[in-house]
Amino acid sequence: MIEAVLVVLTKARPGREADLDDWYTNIHIRDALRFRGSIAAQRFSRSAHQPMELPASFDWQFLALYDVFDAERFSREHWDNALTTRMMVSDAIDDSVLEDYHYYPLAFRDNDPAAPHTGGVVLEQVNAAPGQDAAFREWYVDDYLPQAVRRPGVKSGALAMFRTHGQMIPTTPGNQYIGIYKLNDDGAWQAWQDSPLPAGSACLDRVSLRLTHWDRLTGRLTKDAVQNPTSAGLAAEEAARVRMGDRVLTSGTDKLGAA
Repeated sequence: MIEAVLVVLTKARPGREADLDDWYTNIHIRDALRFRGSIAAQRFSRSAHQPMELPASFDWQFLALYDVFDAERFSREHWDNALTTRMMVSDAIDDSVLEDYHYYPLAFRDNDPAAPHTGGVVLEQVNAAPGQDAAFREWYVDDYLPQAVRRPGVKSGALAMFRTHGQMIPTTPGNQYIGIYKLNDDGAWQAWQDSPLPAGSACLDRVSLRLTHWDRLTGRLTKDAVQNPTSAGLAAEEAARVRMGDRVLTSGTDKLGAA
């Protein structure tokens, strides 16, 4: 059973995009899924097509979503193993700002649980208007979410909330709520452009709202697939470790939230 979704936004140092992608896809995501508390993960890249104009400060290039059944355990495993041989971190990553937070599900709808997720994701980063959290959650769960998942090409939708419990880093995100919409049609993201989330909702903070579209980069990788890898998966990981070599971070654990 999923307790939380770990939402991770990353960017590469200039000119190191391919190195970051290779490390994250073939090494890091597998290292993380070997840790207790994890279930599965999938990666996405920022699409060239966005439903809203984003500020220059929103320069993330990649999104990873981890299904987690024990957020506190998963964070503890990271604290204990980050920057060791169990979790080497490529120096291709720009770690000057961390966006790495667990969000706890409040509502979920799936149009067809038997159908696989084959496309990208629309990510809603949302805050309630001051003093309007209860009204926002009621509106989103009862009104907005049911309508949003009925949009053509949308497979599923979820609303999740930040809590301090089980977090990996000792900061709070700019947005308290996350909406995650999995798409099975390349053009489905346009519904967010044509009919933005804040329409008609006085309980939502429009200034901090971020709507982003992400293209599928990898398939969903499960913990079982990592613990029982195929020969192709093992070969890809070993080759990526050779390519990474000793170009790894050796400091930075102070940014994590371990006591």
